[in-house]
Amino acid sequence: MQYFKTVVLSLGILCVALSTSKAETRHIHLIKVFDNENHDYVIREGCRSIGFGIDQEVNLLAANLGILSVIEYDLTGPNFSLRRLDEVLNYEMSYQERDIVIFAYVGHGFRDPGSASPYPNLYFRTYDQSVNFAEIQERIQEKSPSLLINIVVACNVTITDYNTPPPYQSVNANPEVVTLPKSGRSGRIYQGLFADEPGVTKVVNLFSAEKEYYTFISNDGGIFFNEILYTFQEVLGGQPFNNWSDICATIARRTIARSERKGMAQRPLCEYAIRLSPVTVASGPSRSLFVPTACETAARDLRRKQRDQLRQLRRFHRDNMRQARQNNDDRNTRRLLAQEQRVEYENRKLRHEKEYQRHLQLCR
Repeated sequence: MQYFKTVVLSLGILCVALSTSKAETRHIHLIKVFDNENHDYVIREGCRSIGFGIDQEVNLLAANLGILSVIEYDLTGPNFSLRRLDEVLNYEMSYQERDIVIFAYVGHGFRDPGSASPYPNLYFRTYDQSVNFAEIQERIQEKSPSLLINIVVACNVTITDYNTPPPYQSVNANPEVVTLPKSGRSGRIYQGLFADEPGVTKVVNLFSAEKEYYTFISNDGGIFFNEILYTFQEVLGGQPFNNWSDICATIARRTIARSERKGMAQRPLCEYAIRLSPVTVASGPSRSLFVPTACETAARDLRRKQRDQLRQLRRFHRDNMRQARQNNDDRNTRRLLAQEQRVEYENRKLRHEKEYQRHLQLCR
């Protein structure tokens, strides 16, 4: 009997140890790329509504997974530029490995004639400052997140007249009222859908428009984005959904049905894929979304070294947080540790930026 108790106790300790070793140490990185200073009122209001909805979902995600740090990259207003996005992808996102990344874009989109990409070009106020989303996705995936969720609300129609901004369709009618039963969120479901599976990156693409389709945006964010919120509420509240592929198909099907009821043709692109994480190798030359000057090219080596430093800092911070959980430190202690790590991260970025700007001054 004593032997049986000892075995049970040992198994209990082992289970706790295994659970602790897999305790959450990730961050959430939220990249908001919103054209919220567009001259069109509907687009500006749509940005505001979508931003509010995403913030709510990210807060719930962090709470249900026990994530203590959400890092937001603000590419709105004056920061809505291809150069700023390039800086985030090239440097700042180096402090990210096996974390959760959410990329959200709201603005104009278009296709070039003959383009083979299923994704739109994202339009940063001029055609010269535009980039196909496939390039952005590849840049993020190279950094090996555990989960990448892309939400893109933009048109995906071929244009031939580059003298005018890309066209879009707005809806000024009152939004359709959809009521859902009040329900809480299930931490168990969050842990299943958002789990970190070593060696792979899970990619969820939620695009408001397939090739040659418009996006109908409205003050409340539009049919597509609201279907994302409605479906997430059902899934994470406990409704029977099998996996991310099932969730993506549901969002697409509901968007098409509600659009047809309003006499509109909107067909979203919603897909789920798993990508094997790249083998860790020494950093290569930096890639850019635009053609840099000779001076900017000369500064790339410095940025490469700084990216390596941020990557190592992220690993060091993750190990420290994992150790704190294994030591059964209480939540307040871990929250303080997360805040200290965030301060160290921001200070390191500030020092890097000063070094980088000095280098640019010297090469002019």
